[in-house]
Amino acid sequence: MIDVIDRVLGGENFLAQDLGRTQRRFVAPDSERDRFADLLTWPALNELLNTHRLEPPRLRLSRGGEVIPPETYSEQRIYRRMASWNAPLPHLVAAQLRDGATLVLDAVEEMHPPIRDMVGRMEQHLRTGVQVNVYASWTAQEGFGVHWDDHDVIVLQIAGAKRWRIYGPTRTAPLYRDVAFDEEAPSQPIEDFVLRAGDALHVPRGWWHAAAASTGEPSLHLTCGLGTHSGVDLLSWLVDDLRVNDALRADLPRFADETQQGAWRDEMTKLLADRLAAPDVIAAYLSARDAAHRTRGGFSLPHAVNDQRSAEPSLTVKLTASRAALRHGDQTVILEAVGQRWTFDMRVRPLLEQILTGRPHVLGELAASSGITVRQAGIIVDLLLKGGVLAVEAP
Repeated sequence: MIDVIDRVLGGENFLAQDLGRTQRRFVAPDSERDRFADLLTWPALNELLNTHRLEPPRLRLSRGGEVIPPETYSEQRIYRRMASWNAPLPHLVAAQLRDGATLVLDAVEEMHPPIRDMVGRMEQHLRTGVQVNVYASWTAQEGFGVHWDDHDVIVLQIAGAKRWRIYGPTRTAPLYRDVAFDEEAPSQPIEDFVLRAGDALHVPRGWWHAAAASTGEPSLHLTCGLGTHSGVDLLSWLVDDLRVNDALRADLPRFADETQQGAWRDEMTKLLADRLAAPDVIAAYLSARDAAHRTRGGFSLPHAVNDQRSAEPSLTVKLTASRAALRHGDQTVILEAVGQRWTFDMRVRPLLEQILTGRPHVLGELAASSGITVRQAGIIVDLLLKGGVLAVEAP
């Protein structure tokens, strides 16, 4: 599992200096041109296309900024006990790609373990959700034209090469739900370059850009879309959190006089100002979002159904809640994940810290390195397995 943030983008320097601020290209050394090759191969992409029901818009073809109608490259298939769907036909898809279309497959991390593992590590670093889309193209025809995204993106060039033109922003930090939208891109790019296999690129949200492959050379890249954490997001969370207050839940003083309405406004202003003035308000928001974040994968049959099967020393244990958070009390350690909370004795801390690295662990080795028995480790693993935080599998 490649650690994109640390190994490729520069770790803390990237987070502090580049993320969300400016575009930056990360050129791979010649010896590492294949460093993304194991994330998604052409045969693996073919297998995904062959074995999954990929309905538009999750799977789509685009050319010149326009989505190609699915009926031009698919046929409807009807089943007795399943919903009908428009199945892409390989030869018609290939014809569209030869004619300049770009193939796009959204949320591939939900289907392909190597990318799911990479995303889990990225989410630990970034403390936000990450969705990975696949882009495959063969010609210099642009799939989407000059456009901007409402989220930061990290691009990983897996195979081939792609020309990128970066134009910069015309509106600071635009949102998915915004009050205004810029529709006209700058006329001249501020940077024009070719991204080659092994290279990476960061483009902040709101930065206009365009990309096109080299004619005749297949290009395959991943775009990692990063969830936002804006001031609007924090305020939305804060308003929800303030529902605990009686005065905020009460009806507005619609029929009160001006003096009474002024007193109500003063009270609300103080409630909100006090919360925003708390030194830990940003940390509290991030912790709440971490604890509520969904899991990725996690089916563990038959072990998840059979009680106490998690005490087998040879089982592999793996975290599925990439943003699980660990907090320390005086004599306890608290684990928060997927909207749940567990409180353990401090002696469990080494085991939990190892699990939260996101790497797979063999239960027997995990217990030994944590200074507890396999049976004790199995009890904890079984508890977290039932809570949907872990997955286990036999060798």
